[in-house]
Amino acid sequence: MRLVVTGAGGMLGRALSRVLASAEVECLPYPSSALDVTDRRAVEEALRSERPDWVVHAAAFTRVDDCEGEQERAMAVNVEGTRHVAEAAAAVEARVLYVSTDYVFDGRKSAPYTEEDEPAPLNVYGRGKLGGERVLQKTLPDGRWVIVRSAWLYGEGGRNFVDRIIERSEAGQQLTVVDDQVGTPTWTVVVAWAIQVIVKAQLAGIYHVVSGGAASWFEVAEEILRLTGADVPLRPTTTATLGLPARRPGYSVLDTTKLQRETGIVPEAWQGALAAYLAERRLVAEPN
Repeated sequence: MRLVVTGAGGMLGRALSRVLASAEVECLPYPSSALDVTDRRAVEEALRSERPDWVVHAAAFTRVDDCEGEQERAMAVNVEGTRHVAEAAAAVEARVLYVSTDYVFDGRKSAPYTEEDEPAPLNVYGRGKLGGERVLQKTLPDGRWVIVRSAWLYGEGGRNFVDRIIERSEAGQQLTVVDDQVGTPTWTVVVAWAIQVIVKAQLAGIYHVVSGGAASWFEVAEEILRLTGADVPLRPTTTATLGLPARRPGYSVLDTTKLQRETGIVPEAWQGALAAYLAERRLVAEPN
């Protein structure tokens, strides 16, 4: 099985390359520096040359606040880039797995979002990722596409909440973190592992892939400080107080029942995955 991975230089792309390379598949990583998905001809040429069985489309403009000020670029990457990938994949009869986000939801629900819940994004990033979902569904026939929605990603190779908390705590800085956004912090390796299972099983449709449980960003910061033993002040605040350009859903927990039912994967609680990530970075002891 041959898989092209777009956005292979990013956090999830790196985890995908690592996991897929050990999963008895031929992984063909294309970082954004080597393949600009907004360039339709370049995408067509790459897929025509590689003739993959699957394209795992992880390339995206993910900086949520920057998307508000760069709407044209955000839509070019997240919507039109996905269109280029889907059309080129259709031409070589490849399937596409598209990585999406919890930010396609507005956060008004008080229970975990299922794959059947109607999206209603609050910000440009969420609208772009939802646009990518719909382009994929319109371009490829049923059975030839997969959408994997994940959330609150952290991992090697990119700026993320977990690493920022670690950096600031190591510098002895006081931390002020919002306590009114609830979701599920998810290690990129967890998502990559689920993706390789989905791909090898030739599944189709929409799947929610996150770690188990839920927490506020403040609770995640508390757990990071507990695990690392950092002794710095941690204060709660509200999202409104920060005055960020992009609106965030107050609650964006994703339901993984479908994933568990159809793959047998039971996501580990977010605390365990976080401890494993910190252990890999040699910041804490290996979890038992």
